[in-house]
Amino acid sequence: MAPVNVLWIFVDQLRVQSLSCHGDPNVRTPNIDRLAAEGVDLTRAFSTCPICTPARGCVMTGQYPSTNGILYLGDLLLPQQPTAAHAFRRAGYRTSYVGKWHLASQQNPFGHNEGAEYWVHPLLRGGFEDWFGFELSNHFWKTRYATGDRIWPPLEIEGYQTDGLTSLSLEYLGRTARRLDQPWFHVLSLEAPHHGRDRHGKISVTVGEHKHVRHPAPAEYEDRFDPQAIMLRDNVPAGHEAVARSQQAQYCAMIENLDDNIGRLLGWLEETGLDKTTLVAFFSDHGEMGGSQGRFQKTSPYAESIGVPLIMRLPMALPAGRTVTAPANLVDIFPTTAALCGVPVPAEVQGVDLSETLNGKTPPPREATLTEWFGNPRYSPDPADANQWRAVCTERHTYAVYQDGTGLLFDDEADPNQLENRFNDPSCADLRLHLHNLLYRELLRDGEVPPHFVRPRYTR
Repeated sequence: MAPVNVLWIFVDQLRVQSLSCHGDPNVRTPNIDRLAAEGVDLTRAFSTCPICTPARGCVMTGQYPSTNGILYLGDLLLPQQPTAAHAFRRAGYRTSYVGKWHLASQQNPFGHNEGAEYWVHPLLRGGFEDWFGFELSNHFWKTRYATGDRIWPPLEIEGYQTDGLTSLSLEYLGRTARRLDQPWFHVLSLEAPHHGRDRHGKISVTVGEHKHVRHPAPAEYEDRFDPQAIMLRDNVPAGHEAVARSQQAQYCAMIENLDDNIGRLLGWLEETGLDKTTLVAFFSDHGEMGGSQGRFQKTSPYAESIGVPLIMRLPMALPAGRTVTAPANLVDIFPTTAALCGVPVPAEVQGVDLSETLNGKTPPPREATLTEWFGNPRYSPDPADANQWRAVCTERHTYAVYQDGTGLLFDDEADPNQLENRFNDPSCADLRLHLHNLLYRELLRDGEVPPHFVRPRYTR
């Protein structure tokens, strides 16, 4: 069997609900839809911790935050920490990375460090050999990056970031990866559809009495969406509709541009004949509330914040058009990718190998998966962000417990918009007990000492 190449398409702040293959009425994502039709779509995949740095640490290490030590924005991936790149290098792969990293702690309270946001020291690159990355930018027309050990002058992406980074990946793959006498493992990490500055430096939009952060896309994409025509989810409360429509119009524009660039990647794989022997994994670090529950951005245990797309396509090994509803987690991407490539999974990896479940050969390896929030003591002025929570998601339910004693319990099958919180519903006492003990068990499994607000319960 020919060796399997790997292409990870890693995007930022894309919620699972905002794809046309998942029923979004506003946006068209034919290329992502194609990936789902030709591969396996894990529709109950969740961010381990719904904010950039911890989520990215989970992807790269296959470990939970309490194990790898990356709990907050501003934490860093230590040089001695084993990653997916190390595992694939040991197996004979050439490893490469293009785009946002956000694991090297070059930040200030405003979200970036002007003049240093592009520089990631070679020791802090997670073991990737070929590097065309940056710590973070959040400026879609002024994205700078570093390569090799060159710190000055910075290199700059030409034009719109998503277009430019995709071109950088295609140039690298065509120039270097294809000519290797070894398989390759390539990560393209895009900031879209995360918010950021537009070509004029604008970072927010005022809508009546409200503001939302800017989600910029090229004008030809933004022109496709009239905010007044945006159809909102049923859980956007009265009083938030105008600002939510404005934000979602921009968000959809970014997603459609993202989808076109994914089409470029899929087209290149097809043209080169590598589509049959390349595992393509498409996923996001966390979601975006988009006005649902009266919230924007992430950090909460609601479906729009923690639910992420996760699609894997490998024609030689995975069935086409299969949907998997078993709970999956960001920590599972590394071990599942490795298993599909015949790469040994290090013993310290805590994620689950889902490869046999993707094939339909074995039942799901677990009933529930963990997602968690440790508070945000460094950057957020909002006291609500200090309220920690731990949660589990099953094939049907979401259950969360907050540090202040409140909680959430949703039947996501009967109530997909999470309109009815049944946490204090006496008729759900047995279900709540079961889910609470699942949560306690998952915390023990990930090696975390369960916090005081997640004590085991033996009775209702």
